[in-house]
Amino acid sequence: MRWIFSTAILFATLALAHSYEKGELQIRHPWARATPPGVENGAVYCKIQNHGGADRLVDARSSAARTVEIHASVAQNGVVEMRRIDALPLDTGASVELAPGGTHVMLVGLAAPLVAGAKIELTLVFATAGVVTVEVPVVDARAPPAAREHEHHGQ
Repeated sequence: MRWIFSTAILFATLALAHSYEKGELQIRHPWARATPPGVENGAVYCKIQNHGGADRLVDARSSAARTVEIHASVAQNGVVEMRRIDALPLDTGASVELAPGGTHVMLVGLAAPLVAGAKIELTLVFATAGVVTVEVPVVDARAPPAAREHEHHGQ
């Protein structure tokens, strides 16, 4: 019985590690894609849920990169480009997905390659909610989606 209780606590702790809250904001399942040696940039993805009034993601920082920027994919004249944006609006009750091919946090000038199994720290700055620091597991993007989602659970 004690083993079952201990296992339940372990899984509850791992589940909480994937979600961070600051005021009415919740940052869920942050992750970064592993990069091959020599690649200078990386990206962080997550889901941001706003359970309160309107807010904006206005900045991000990490010692894992020289510069951290908020990027959005913009289609213009049939070409999709990544562009730096000054802020990411988070409307009242909104859920915003930062995902590959879309909006994301760009790590420019990586201090070292992002290695699967490692973790990096990322600080997100919101106009109203303030600062929240999250631990970002680095995953192997070549793994099947279900494996990527749960690759860092035991870390």
